[in-house]
Amino acid sequence: MLQATNALFSFSLIAPYGNLATLFTKVAAGMPCIYSIHENLTLDEASAAARQVVKDEHPEVLLSRGGTADYIRSSVNVPVVDILTTGVDLLRALQPFVGKIRRIAFFHYKNMLPEVDTVAVILGITIDQYTFLNREELFSRMVEAKAKGAELGFGGRLVAYMREICEIDGILVEVGEDAVQRALNEAFSIARIRRAELFRRARMLTIINSIAEGIIATDETNALTLINPTAERLLGVNADEVLGIDAREIVPNTRTAKVLESGVPELNDIQDMGGTTIVTSRVPIILDGKTVGVVCTFSEADRIRQAEQRLRGKFSRKGFQAKYALEDIITGDSAMRSIIELAHMYAGTDATVLLQGESGTGKELFAQGIHLASHRAEKNFVPVNCAAIPEALLESELFGYVEGAFTGAKRQGKVGYFELAHEGTLFLDEISELPYPVQARLLRVLQEMEIVRVGGVQVIPVDVRVICATNHSLSAQMAMNRFRRDLYYRLNVLPLTIPPLRERKEDIPRLTAYFLREGLPPDFPAADISAIEQDIRPFLRKHSWPGNVRELRNIIERLTLAITMFPKTPWRELLLRTWQAEGTAAMPGYGFACASGSLKNMTRHFEQKMIRRLLDQYNSNHAQVAKLLGISRMSLWRKLRGNGDEAPDDAFTDLP
Repeated sequence: MLQATNALFSFSLIAPYGNLATLFTKVAAGMPCIYSIHENLTLDEASAAARQVVKDEHPEVLLSRGGTADYIRSSVNVPVVDILTTGVDLLRALQPFVGKIRRIAFFHYKNMLPEVDTVAVILGITIDQYTFLNREELFSRMVEAKAKGAELGFGGRLVAYMREICEIDGILVEVGEDAVQRALNEAFSIARIRRAELFRRARMLTIINSIAEGIIATDETNALTLINPTAERLLGVNADEVLGIDAREIVPNTRTAKVLESGVPELNDIQDMGGTTIVTSRVPIILDGKTVGVVCTFSEADRIRQAEQRLRGKFSRKGFQAKYALEDIITGDSAMRSIIELAHMYAGTDATVLLQGESGTGKELFAQGIHLASHRAEKNFVPVNCAAIPEALLESELFGYVEGAFTGAKRQGKVGYFELAHEGTLFLDEISELPYPVQARLLRVLQEMEIVRVGGVQVIPVDVRVICATNHSLSAQMAMNRFRRDLYYRLNVLPLTIPPLRERKEDIPRLTAYFLREGLPPDFPAADISAIEQDIRPFLRKHSWPGNVRELRNIIERLTLAITMFPKTPWRELLLRTWQAEGTAAMPGYGFACASGSLKNMTRHFEQKMIRRLLDQYNSNHAQVAKLLGISRMSLWRKLRGNGDEAPDDAFTDLP
């Protein structure tokens, strides 16, 4: 029984005679052990008792004497320590006969006692030493001793038969405390080593048995010495029944004997095992330069494939998570609500969705919402803008590539977007910009749900839900032979058309209020937000919004920035002035230029104009303006410099 390393050690004494039990009890007192004693047993009784003790008491070490110790050693699988007779024990036994006898016979089991000659010299007695291995041999040695002139015999409990055998008295040599102490010390040492070994073996077996791969090991004769539970399942065997049998009789198509002979590992070999494809590795066990066994591992090919699919690229999900649900779409328009309900229905399937609508209408918002409403919500949402990736790279980005596929390829290859989206959703935005050659490959992937990396040959299964989006007419693209008709029908399984903002102007107030709350400080009064929205509503409703919701968001974001910096300026006036920018069509009915360019550039220009106006107001006191704006002087300088370009023209010199 495996015990904790700080627990008391457990011993059992199999004592051939009673005095040994008394001595053992005396010496063991106070030692860190618990023990049981079984005494006055014949050899057969001792062997049976030892087996029963091991079964019932689980001792770590058994102790006994001479032939009894050797006899029970072959009957149990627990270490047995022999309480050996010492020269001191013999000297103590002979002391009463000094001067009375001249020659004695000393009988010792198996081996000579080295101290006998020294004892003979000390006592001035001739001592003939005889060894024996069994009862018959002992009795024969007794007859020899009688013939040689022995006057007394000394030895273990069997010397009691000497009078009967050869008419000479036999004296029992009992061990002393020092012999028992020495035996107990050896028992403690063995128990500590055995306990450490049992713990090491338990840890090793726990590790081996918990590994998902099958593991077997053989010895130098190719006999099985270890089979873990996974290997039992794969082989359809019981370890207890096949251990010790040649591996070739148990494992189909095994090459363990070849590896045992060659000493050369065989790694990642494909093997059929009962109709299951297995990836096998065979590694020789080398000891002192000699192969003494083989360790084999078995992995089911399907398990490896699944693990690869789960760990493809070993990428973090950060950046591949959808943020917006369908419920986050702000609308009061009945047509939009119907489209959202339809999107919920589409989310319940894995069919391809084609989102159509003008730029800025929120196609990606719908794509994310469909993903989050589907059973794939916990998996990756991978957005890809087909128009933003150079044509030469698009194929390798979508499908990945292997090492050395082309000049500049990463050494370890690269995982493509399809693999990153495995078990999740791949959103292909601007699908109309997909190069014609890549369209054919995309069609095959959608039909077979298998990819081959650029430069590779391995077919990799994928499980991906595809959502596409376009702001162009794919019908017109097909008419000009720029878009494959078969791909169009494969993509247009579940169509969803999102109306532009100009067709749902009742949503403008809702969106405006939402963007105002988003851009203004948290402590900005809600009543003022409502007042701002109502004040600027007439202006916003007259605009045609070619940029749709994205354009509205940009305008309101710049407006909130202006409101924050110039809280005393009328909101309507700020809206008109923030609408001004370089070179676009005028805002309807007001003659101001409509904003154009990226939000980043427009915001940068607006910040520069506001900062310059404040510098004029505070006589170019940069420190005071920076403090007023809550930024450092360095930040103020950077904002004025922008990207290093010249400062923009003074379009806001009339700001109050």
